[in-house]
Amino acid sequence: MRDAWAGRLRGLARWLFAFCLCVACTPEPDVVPPHLVGVWETRSAGYTDQHMFIDQHRIGFGTSAVTADGYVVTQIRESQEHSKTLYVVTYQGAEQVQNQLAFYYEPAEGGRITFKNQNHLTWTRTESTT
Repeated sequence: MRDAWAGRLRGLARWLFAFCLCVACTPEPDVVPPHLVGVWETRSAGYTDQHMFIDQHRIGFGTSAVTADGYVVTQIRESQEHSKTLYVVTYQGAEQVQNQLAFYYEPAEGGRITFKNQNHLTWTRTESTT
């Protein structure tokens, strides 16, 4: 009987250790500034059916909020580059692979986002959540 309890305790200790390890490996989401939260779209050729979705802790890309690939924002850095505000967003999905998106934000006309590596694309905030 004593061996049965010892075995159960060892099993419980292993499970508890594995659980704590998983929790420790999961990154704490960073908080996105409120002026970046929303649904963003562009009218640029080749991207007109695409949207970018940003909420307090996630970023997603796709053709609608329902079909978007969503990722947890693990870090967001803000800096000034020339006269523009540069954001570098680090995000990751369930596979734990980290990606980065660097973009400039301008508050004019409800907000505009321009990717640092694609300055020909301008994303504007929309009221639509489709």
